[in-house]
Amino acid sequence: MRATDTVVICALVAALAAPASALAAGPPASRPAPRVPRLTIEVARADIHNMLRLIADVSRLNIVVGEDVQGKVSLHLRNVPWTDALDAVLASLGLGMERRGSIVRVAPLKKLEEEAKTRASYVKAKEEGAPLVTRIVPVNYARAEDMLPHVKALLSPRGTATYDARTNVLIVRDVDQP
Repeated sequence: MRATDTVVICALVAALAAPASALAAGPPASRPAPRVPRLTIEVARADIHNMLRLIADVSRLNIVVGEDVQGKVSLHLRNVPWTDALDAVLASLGLGMERRGSIVRVAPLKKLEEEAKTRASYVKAKEEGAPLVTRIVPVNYARAEDMLPHVKALLSPRGTATYDARTNVLIVRDVDQP
């Protein structure tokens, strides 16, 4: 084994371990923002899976990594937040992450982009195939005619809106939104 193949971790500092859910939700207005644990890492040609496992331990984050994530990374980081360390590790190998709840999934950027396009086309197809629903919305303290442009701006491409001046109602026909 050559010296460049060995992994050396000089120091790992996890000052304040805030739960990942608190970091994802953002700080409440009444309290100061939680401090993110910081890392000091020095590694040479470390496997990406091991580095992500290390970051997961420090951040108390649930990370899922597929078999298509491969590579080695060399780092020399001094007292950086684990979020910056994760971003640097992912960027160095052309990887991205997708957060769903308390789980972060790591995959190649191309794969994540393809999945996002597939999801968008699925949502669009679902919207195009959904039945239209008609709703009659009574308007108080304004004229329905004056409200019509504002309502039309919120409609889907299949939606229509009109008004009845006699009863001062808006008649909206659009895809039902849950």
